[in-house]
Amino acid sequence: MHRPLHVLVLRRDDHKHDSLGAVFLGAVSEASEVRQYVERYLGPAFLVRKVDHEGPALRVAVECSRFPTESQNLTRIARSLVNNGRNRAAAASFREALKLDPMNTEALKGQAALCALAGELPEAQDHWIRAGEIRGYDGEILRGLAAIALRSDRHGSAMQYLQDALVVNPNDDEAREMLEELRRQSELRFTARSDDEEG
Repeated sequence: MHRPLHVLVLRRDDHKHDSLGAVFLGAVSEASEVRQYVERYLGPAFLVRKVDHEGPALRVAVECSRFPTESQNLTRIARSLVNNGRNRAAAASFREALKLDPMNTEALKGQAALCALAGELPEAQDHWIRAGEIRGYDGEILRGLAAIALRSDRHGSAMQYLQDALVVNPNDDEAREMLEELRRQSELRFTARSDDEEG
């Protein structure tokens, strides 16, 4: 077990609808109170050492107990269970992996995908966001968030996530296809609405 300091980046855009939104809106500004809000959000697995408010983000230095090797082994097992269609057992393995290493982003991504599949959209979103806060927002995370936004009828958010995915990786064909399809659907909706108004 080792406990090095790790910096998480919590973005304002991901916390408009939870308690951290109060920090970004300036309703909570006292340093000790901000720290309490961050500690509540991250949960008991993380020991918050420092919080810096930098514009649209909080940079949070944390420590946590980690058993990365054992956690990665469980994540590999969980992925093979997913491949064999054993999603419930896979979800349990991902949960165990995260107990051993709360910063295991592969386990967080796996759990997010399973939650989305089960229709547990808020939980899926939380897992995708936590993975992004730990290691940065890659294409897989941004596409996952876009898919959840689409299923929640938040088309503007979905477009933004997909555009961000293309900034991260301009060769992300999956994000490009999703974005083009979304734009086509928007145009069709706009055309249908115009026709209705004229009729």
